[in-house]
Amino acid sequence: MTTFPNIHSLKKNAYKKTVNAFLPNTVLVPLRQDVNGSCRLLVKSGDRVNEGELIASGVLSESTNFSSMIYSPIPGIVSGVEPCICPDGKHSMAVRINLSGSFSYLGKKLQPLNALSFSRNALLESIALKGIVNTFTTNEPTLLADDLKRAEKSNSGILVVRMFDEDSSRLTDTLLSSMYACEIVKGTLIAAKAMNALGIVFVCGKDFSIPETENINVPFFEMVVDSKKYPSGYKNQLAREILSRKKGEPFSAASGKSMFTDSSTMLELYRSVTFGKPTLSRYVLVSGECLHASGLVNVPLGMSLRELAIQCGGLEKEPGAVIINGYVSGSAIYDLESPVTKYVKSVTFIPERKVPEQRTSVCVGCGSCRRICPEKLSPDLIYRHITDRKPVPKVYLDSARFCTNCVLCNSCCPARLPLSQIIYNYNDFRLDRMKNKSSEKSETEPVEETLG
Repeated sequence: MTTFPNIHSLKKNAYKKTVNAFLPNTVLVPLRQDVNGSCRLLVKSGDRVNEGELIASGVLSESTNFSSMIYSPIPGIVSGVEPCICPDGKHSMAVRINLSGSFSYLGKKLQPLNALSFSRNALLESIALKGIVNTFTTNEPTLLADDLKRAEKSNSGILVVRMFDEDSSRLTDTLLSSMYACEIVKGTLIAAKAMNALGIVFVCGKDFSIPETENINVPFFEMVVDSKKYPSGYKNQLAREILSRKKGEPFSAASGKSMFTDSSTMLELYRSVTFGKPTLSRYVLVSGECLHASGLVNVPLGMSLRELAIQCGGLEKEPGAVIINGYVSGSAIYDLESPVTKYVKSVTFIPERKVPEQRTSVCVGCGSCRRICPEKLSPDLIYRHITDRKPVPKVYLDSARFCTNCVLCNSCCPARLPLSQIIYNYNDFRLDRMKNKSSEKSETEPVEETLG
């Protein structure tokens, strides 16, 4: 087994290649892999499934006519359905599959297809069937086909690909961009055709450049940003930066509603569509003081966090918590049996002494959250209105929609209040309420309120 020396995650130059995870004897595949919710199971206990066989699907979206697709990451026997805790802390039913039989994709030499020769509709259909998830926002993973279809219908037509991690403690997208730049660009061209993009923006760190060998036949430019500065990779920030640097068409149409994705998603898109293989695994950066080694590992979906630790030499000490998707924008989980899902990018095993104090107290009115907020919001006022129903001017509540969920307000709050999460959930509630109001109106009657 190949492993990497255990190093601090910011020393990215020490990671030179990826490692394929060993095959687990059993996988636990959650039926909820994106924001669309749980899928309907298509197999039952005792069924034999092939690698890449469809085992669950979701409800068709009314706007795009696409649905979530979940495939078996290994060949084997379905041993049952059981509850599990997903890496984001949410509960889901999951199907357990015990390894048995031969592989359909692993170890096979797959013949590449010329994906760019497909029509736009054929590309969208292929992307939807492969079950690819857009992980630009890891705590809100969406179906890539849905996003591309909506972008096709929008007035923007700008495809923005972030080539680094918005949370610099994660590094997964950054490393993949340096290792698989050509494949990521090819995946971007497939996405551009699928959405009929008018322009492409590659958002890069200072040490990255687009391979010169790629023939990009769509207007594009490389926007270099300081990827070590946080926050620097969120939608509204990037849209404002594009508009400040590129005047005129087509980039003047860039906005927070443009199509945003990342290098992980574009790499998965290229490999899935070009080789006709559904989403069965994820690249995950595994690290932490509790491990003997760390590495960028290609992990079968459904592999447990405990088995992932074994891949890196096992646990040197029992972790106090496991951080999913980065210290700043990620989340903590305490169940090592949680399985890897489509939206997991990094897993960090930290000791008890590094687990921050979680007890909350009342707001002390220090104003730190207002000073640190990059969108100039007042998280404390919004939080107090939502939780304690203390009245505030409507302008403060309306400003909540501009929250990027960068969680900087959480990080500086001496009372340890979950400011960002409360605002995020409040925005979800408002959006659902307006959708319900919209559905009650006639098709010709305008909707008065929309969220940006």
